[in-house]
Amino acid sequence: MFKKVLKFLASLKLAVLVIISIATLTAIGTFVESKYDAVAAKKLVYDSIYMNIVMGVFAINLIAVMVDRWPWKLRHISFICAHVGILCIMTGQLITNQFGIDGSMRVGIGDENRFVSLPQTDVTVYASYDGTNYSKIFEKEVDFFRTSPTPDKPFSVYKDQIGVKFTNYYRYAVASRETVASDNPKLGAGIRFQISNGQANFIEWLVQRNPTHVVNIDLGPLKVNLGTIPLAGTGVNEIYMKVDGNKIHYALFSKDAIDPRKEGTIEEGQSIPTGWMGLELRILRYLPRAEEKWKVEQRSQPTPLTTEAVEVEFQGKTKHWMLVNDTVKFFADDAAFFVSYGNRRFDIGFPIFLNQFHMEKYQGTSRAMSYRSVVTIKDFGEHEISMNEPLKHNGLTIYQASFQDGPMGKPVASVFSINKDPGRWLKYLGSLIMTLGIIFLFYFRRLGTGTHAKNP
Repeated sequence: MFKKVLKFLASLKLAVLVIISIATLTAIGTFVESKYDAVAAKKLVYDSIYMNIVMGVFAINLIAVMVDRWPWKLRHISFICAHVGILCIMTGQLITNQFGIDGSMRVGIGDENRFVSLPQTDVTVYASYDGTNYSKIFEKEVDFFRTSPTPDKPFSVYKDQIGVKFTNYYRYAVASRETVASDNPKLGAGIRFQISNGQANFIEWLVQRNPTHVVNIDLGPLKVNLGTIPLAGTGVNEIYMKVDGNKIHYALFSKDAIDPRKEGTIEEGQSIPTGWMGLELRILRYLPRAEEKWKVEQRSQPTPLTTEAVEVEFQGKTKHWMLVNDTVKFFADDAAFFVSYGNRRFDIGFPIFLNQFHMEKYQGTSRAMSYRSVVTIKDFGEHEISMNEPLKHNGLTIYQASFQDGPMGKPVASVFSINKDPGRWLKYLGSLIMTLGIIFLFYFRRLGTGTHAKNP
């Protein structure tokens, strides 16, 4: 019985079937990646149970062939090396998949970061019973891409105690921010304003998270704030607005004065001259209690504007859409909850400080030809990371992946790819063993040819 099973597992028919299966899955993966993206191909094909089963059968077939050839002879060296090499490469990749790190890190110029964003996604819930101190009460890895929540089969978080449910998920969605009125007394105000003169026109919302929160927008020559009006200026041209019932109090501060240059009240639809560059402030909309929500539209395929979106329901009443790496806040009678959905963050154990970022462009264009980052790592010194020269430290390899532009088109942050490959040595060893097998193959063929020449 054992011999029959071994003969089947080592048979050429099984090997051909495995090869055809791998080729078919690879072709499907290529089609999925071309129609959607690499993430979809990885999750739906390359990391699927079907690919894992085929690769497992492939490994069994390789082992069975070697066992079936026992006892081995000298001429089997190349054959054994080829099979052992493939098994080493597969084992190394398995170890990397289970224990490796492959993520990205964004570091702003003049800032530092020590957290890597990983592909895995988690749902996390924080609770506060005093309004200030939050503690983590729930965290779980989820894969909504493969197993999407629906209204009939939601993903629930402490359904009986908290009542948070994820009821819908879009793999590809286009999102836009909208500000709506709310009757929640714990939320702050919202003001939609317009700053304009003969040459510029800017319209935006300012929304407070709570009545005491100060939110602002820096427009360069002018800073607009919503919140408590200070007693003295901060050395910049700015406007402060504070809501009081249906009235909006304002104060204009100049950069060269401490006391406000102008104070008063303004209502919805009214405007005031700022005195700077002919700019005029107009109040377009005022909401005493406001909250920001995402408005999402589903798409069938990814574009540069699409992202993941998930719908969250709280205690069967309130519903919000969240984007990946987003948070939403819910209020109960005696507690407040922060719910987040996003990529897992991993602490690499040391901060990376970005001193400088340099970019060279193709002559006559705005396209980046090359770019590099100068970073400082504590107890390791200053180093340069470029596109073809990664930095290795503490078991990690740090690659220069990309960069992020600011509103003026200048780089404001560098994006690194952080990699840890514990199975790399096995993959290198497998490649070396396969190379030796090829050398032995040609050696024994040449030896055999010489023997036949002498003994025809």
